[in-house]
Amino acid sequence: MQIENIKKNLLSTLSEDFYVYPDSFRFTEDFACFILKDSHEKYLGVIGPEKIHKKIGLGSQFGRDISIESINGFIIKFFKRNDKNLKKLLNIFPELNPSPLGVNTSFGFGDRLGLANAAHIKVIKKRKEVLPVLAQQSVRELLKTEKDFKTIVAQSTWNILQEGYQGKWGADADHIKDEEYFIKAVEAGMTMFTLDTLEYLDEAVLNMTSSMVKSNYDLSTGYIKRIKKQYLDKKIELDGNKLYFNEDILIRLALIYGEALEFTQDIFQFLSGRLNRFDFEVSFDETNTTTTPEAHYFIVNEMRRSNIDFTSLALRFPGTFEKGIDYLGDIDEFDRSIKIHGIICRKLGNYKLSLHSGSDKFSIYPSFARNTQGVFHIKTSGTSWLEAVRVVASIDPPFFRELFTIAMDSFDENKKVYHLNLDKDILPTSIKEVADKELSGLIDDRDLRRVFHIAYGAILEKEKERLMKLLLENEQKHYEYLLKNFKKHFDAL
Repeated sequence: MQIENIKKNLLSTLSEDFYVYPDSFRFTEDFACFILKDSHEKYLGVIGPEKIHKKIGLGSQFGRDISIESINGFIIKFFKRNDKNLKKLLNIFPELNPSPLGVNTSFGFGDRLGLANAAHIKVIKKRKEVLPVLAQQSVRELLKTEKDFKTIVAQSTWNILQEGYQGKWGADADHIKDEEYFIKAVEAGMTMFTLDTLEYLDEAVLNMTSSMVKSNYDLSTGYIKRIKKQYLDKKIELDGNKLYFNEDILIRLALIYGEALEFTQDIFQFLSGRLNRFDFEVSFDETNTTTTPEAHYFIVNEMRRSNIDFTSLALRFPGTFEKGIDYLGDIDEFDRSIKIHGIICRKLGNYKLSLHSGSDKFSIYPSFARNTQGVFHIKTSGTSWLEAVRVVASIDPPFFRELFTIAMDSFDENKKVYHLNLDKDILPTSIKEVADKELSGLIDDRDLRRVFHIAYGAILEKEKERLMKLLLENEQKHYEYLLKNFKKHFDAL
């Protein structure tokens, strides 16, 4: 095909009625597609001879056909961006599908609205050493946004088409706890599965004395005997750091993590029976139990013994990781912790450390990147949502004030499903006195960031259509805010 001729002709032909995304053109020998939008929504454009259009068989056409005068027989048709058309495009361009990323450095870009991935891709194009996980949502987010895994994969794929991304990308079913959602994620084409072990961790043992442990647990089981035989009084030295498994430490590790590791093995086998290749992340982060070096070593050794082929491991680091704000805690303590965890990771090998609730954790990013030697996975989500709210504040102050009311009215309910150390009594009950030009700055307030971060479900329930329309109409500003935000993330890394 005459690629440049087609682009030039097309842009001049459609410029009055549509905006054509210049990076979206994707070509075969006799066929091309691209993404365009009008003031209402985005569409799929297709260029080729009539016989090719019939062969591809896309549906939901709208508008009239346009002939390209400079190329005899070529016609432009316009279609809705729907699942059936996307499926047919994926048959032509299979490289658009997500794939496992392995132990390569990766970064998770949560996109609750399905609009932010385009900006995420613009960021990642400049950071070729990092692979993106673009479709990433937890069950909690799916329920609050009224989506499913299939929808978020499709939204990411349309964004990839729009921005002309050519590299590998991942799709993460985040913090899954039961087989029902693993099945749904597999059927949707997810390539990364993050297992949440929280409900299988026995943290009660941490608050018991040794005598209480002996009286409350059966320590004569085959499992305990095997653990003792394998680890008791074992001393490990890693680059000057000593790990020691005395009987008390060992029994507590076995009791805290034993059931969670058994659950991990069951889920890994469950997924392995359905997929040949996938990324498997095991999460111990949403817990009160800070992961000790001995626990890290024990967890990995036990998973290896069970032939669990995991890609990444999310530990519970010291300090507090609240949504959408910087790290709360002793940075030196975090540095000491991640240093030894990085050493253990490299010693045991072939997996990467994962940082959850990574949004805006700028103060610890340098230490995390340095001590993992750049081999890591980071998850963000709410930070992108907050930039969408910032657009509203800068474009439509009255609308933002309405969103503030929704966020405050729903705060107590929203807080029930998030670990949030924030008392409503210290929050402002009104923002009437804040000038319109200063409203966007409220998104940088540590407390209000968290309020809006967890309010996305309530806001979308009441104002989704209005919000999506505003963001489409102000798309470039939305992207600019996102690019600025993620430049800070990657500069810190």
